[in-house]
Amino acid sequence: MAKNEKELDEISTTDKLKAFKILKDSGLRVEFNGSGVPTVICAGADEIDKTLKNVKKLLKEIRYTGSFGVRAPRKTDMIGTDDTTELAEDMTEKREEIESLTA
Repeated sequence: MAKNEKELDEISTTDKLKAFKILKDSGLRVEFNGSGVPTVICAGADEIDKTLKNVKKLLKEIRYTGSFGVRAPRKTDMIGTDDTTELAEDMTEKREEIESLTA
């Protein structure tokens, strides 16, 4: 078995939790996906590269060699970004217009 394979096999849940905590403490939005990999949720798809560099730097400092992820928010995520706030306000206005027309 190669040295790298052995190191990857030895990554424990504790290491993943430590990485999760470091990322969370640095102010990033982090989740564990179904397989227990810490995944950072950035503000938008255009910020993935920048966020990825920051995450790599943070994890390198703690010598974490395991898997991690960076992704943009999904439509089903409940993250209050400016776009979703504006969309909600627009929907509220349209609903009020419809209610006033039907009344």
